[in-house]
Amino acid sequence: MLTFKPLQLNDITTLRDYYKLNKNRLCDNTPGVTLMWRDMYHTEYAIDGDCLYFKVDSPELGHLFTLPLCGCRQLHFKNILEYCKQTESPLSFFPVGQDELEGLQNYFPNSTAVAARDSFDYLYHAESLQYFRGKKLSGQRNHVNKFLKTYSNWAFSVLTAEDIPEVQRFLHTYAENRSKTADSYQEDLTKTFEVLDNMEVYGMVGGMLKVDGNIAGFSLGEVQGDTLFTHIEKADRDYQGSYQMLVAQFAQQFAVNDVVYINREDDAGDLGLRTSKLAYQPTALLEKYMVTIEEPYERLEEDII
Repeated sequence: MLTFKPLQLNDITTLRDYYKLNKNRLCDNTPGVTLMWRDMYHTEYAIDGDCLYFKVDSPELGHLFTLPLCGCRQLHFKNILEYCKQTESPLSFFPVGQDELEGLQNYFPNSTAVAARDSFDYLYHAESLQYFRGKKLSGQRNHVNKFLKTYSNWAFSVLTAEDIPEVQRFLHTYAENRSKTADSYQEDLTKTFEVLDNMEVYGMVGGMLKVDGNIAGFSLGEVQGDTLFTHIEKADRDYQGSYQMLVAQFAQQFAVNDVVYINREDDAGDLGLRTSKLAYQPTALLEKYMVTIEEPYERLEEDII
């Protein structure tokens, strides 16, 4: 039977190679997202041969498995099934990308799939966020032009170890000026500080935008395959156009070489965030589904062996 244990920060050095087996561009299948939300979702992992398994306890969705990061799906679905039988656990998967949905439901034909719109990732062509060309992005381009006209003494630079204390001070001020109390917001802040303290462990890249020597915003993310994932983005709105300028500069700096896409993650059902992410004209919304298996385990075993 699979043996799960709580995910700790330093475990990522052992697990990182498994992420290379991922075939889609969902942000959930990156080390950064897995680590940042490990406490909120009580993430546990197990390794069996060439396969990495995660199970989580979602405050909204309950006990779930992610799809294994591995090669042979059929064998590893059987391992999860056996674990659920032994522990009398429910059998549900989340997130399941659209490209994986048909295969999963072929293994579990009596399953139920429900789309989770609030969790859909926003995927963009890298070039579109680098320069905001074209009529559809004229609004974002206008914000950048406003920033350039208003602030002549600005600079964007790659984050170094020497910059971390200054960025942390900016983050403290950023947090003090906001009154959000949601658990997810507070966890995001906590883990942003953790990332800043452990940039090498997380394997993230970062950049900061300055105006007159003061930080106006910063972004943190990681590159996996052909995609740059923007995990963290904080800016001071008192600087007009700071977010749009930060988006463009971060993309220009890190969406290079083989990077074709930028994933700006989901909107968590926040209407303001959804409006903002749609305004950047995504090339696709990466659908995610919750798949629940309801038929008896004995029958399931016959179906997949």
